[in-house]
Amino acid sequence: MIRGTGQMVPVCKLADLDSNVSFFSADTNFIVAFNLKNISESPCVPQPSVAFPQFDQEQVREAKPFGLCTDCEDRLPNGQYRVHDRVVLNPSEIAHQTYRWKTVAPAETVKCLQLRALFTPVLVVAPTLFKQVCSEIAVSRTYADAFVPPASKDEPHTDEAQRGELFVLSSRKPRYYQDEMFTLHVGLVNSVAGSPSGEECPTLFLRERSPDGATRFDEVPPSGYKTCKSVSLGADRNADWQSGFEVDSGVRSRWTGIGEHSFELFQPVDCSRDGKIQFVRSNKLTVQIDDPALIPRKLQGKVKGVGADVTLDKDAYQLGEDVPLHIAIENFDAPVPIYAIDPVWDPYPAIGIEVRDATGRLLRENERSSNEMLWMGHGRGPVRYPAGKVVTIERTLASQGWLPNRPGVYTVVVTWCPLDRTHFEPGPELPRKDDIKVYAAVQATATFRTLAEPSPPPTRSLNCCLISGQAEGYRFVRRIANDKRISSVLDFLTRCRLERSRTVELDTFRLADDSLRTSLRSPQRRL
Repeated sequence: MIRGTGQMVPVCKLADLDSNVSFFSADTNFIVAFNLKNISESPCVPQPSVAFPQFDQEQVREAKPFGLCTDCEDRLPNGQYRVHDRVVLNPSEIAHQTYRWKTVAPAETVKCLQLRALFTPVLVVAPTLFKQVCSEIAVSRTYADAFVPPASKDEPHTDEAQRGELFVLSSRKPRYYQDEMFTLHVGLVNSVAGSPSGEECPTLFLRERSPDGATRFDEVPPSGYKTCKSVSLGADRNADWQSGFEVDSGVRSRWTGIGEHSFELFQPVDCSRDGKIQFVRSNKLTVQIDDPALIPRKLQGKVKGVGADVTLDKDAYQLGEDVPLHIAIENFDAPVPIYAIDPVWDPYPAIGIEVRDATGRLLRENERSSNEMLWMGHGRGPVRYPAGKVVTIERTLASQGWLPNRPGVYTVVVTWCPLDRTHFEPGPELPRKDDIKVYAAVQATATFRTLAEPSPPPTRSLNCCLISGQAEGYRFVRRIANDKRISSVLDFLTRCRLERSRTVELDTFRLADDSLRTSLRSPQRRL
């Protein structure tokens, strides 16, 4: 209830807020500011967040970590806190909260520490952005409006949005299944303008917002880049800004959840007059994560009440293109207790995957290439598979070492061997090998083709907006392209549907203007 009004306003949920972070370095202070925008349709009250700083573990062994000072600016001389009315955020309104600390030690006896992460309204993992911490971290209360540094309230403010998008963030598909591994591709909007970091290994930060509103801001290195020392397994070590490169999306490691996830990539370039660290940025990419349990399945090779299925995204793949495997296993009617290796804790031995050619012959090692992952496992042992429960598993042929390296027709074979523990008495001791017997071996197969040359793109119409002539189409495309809200072809299609009065052919759109093709180069590949 809001004091003096009798109005009941609910607390903001994470999903109600769009949370963004800014960094300021001024004199001997460092400030991390969070702007919280109400994107819901109703008023709500943002709750002050509790910070959990994570310091460099090596330094913490030798020095005591700094604590938090909550509402330090509002404390009375006797140590008590002033009482303030809570901030109420109406739809589209913004509030902010800050975290600040000293970057210079007040005495020689004070040992400064390096901050690795800050658990706040946004989980920030940005060790190269954080300045050293030499004092308690002062946590402010929540204030109305966006944060503006005190020393520069009267100076013009430059936002990252005004700097434009310097590079394009894209994904191979617009939709993935939960736990399906994927990377994000980074390329320049305009190759003529040059790269933001020259030939240096770029320092990048990925903002990810999950369907529940949880938001992260993580430092992410390129998976492979010609001047970077570390290269991820299977990545192109010769990649650069001109060719484009991949970054880790964070799936299965930094975030999870079914629904719409948004991504935006940033690179620091300089500081403004008020000490704000300035970034160049990418477009905002949206990826839908679906529940693999909803894939229509037809269990193959049903044996003794258990079965398996493997589903592919399509029938044909380009040479070198990875093949995602959407696998499902189920104990649907086994008459005995069924156990199997847990695919989460011990992914490698949980299920068998192999690829055969058109004659049924197993591919040799020189006939397949891979980004084969190192599966460590935890050795938890078999777990119970209750009847009626579908267990989904996401793999790719490259990660399993089975991606064909030449054109042809291939069949992927998935084998699941659940175990019968009828004669094993549950207890703290581990079962002996003789106590666990293979109950059945079930297989599922799927056939696909690997193509040497790309297929010609089909002729399609955008079917969105009437064009009586190419000149009118040119003007329409130019008008849409100049709209700052249009950052991709998908945005263009959406905007076209709103126009409803016109239709523009795809070729007209492609040939309308060179600058348009340049600005939408990467998204255009998805047409």
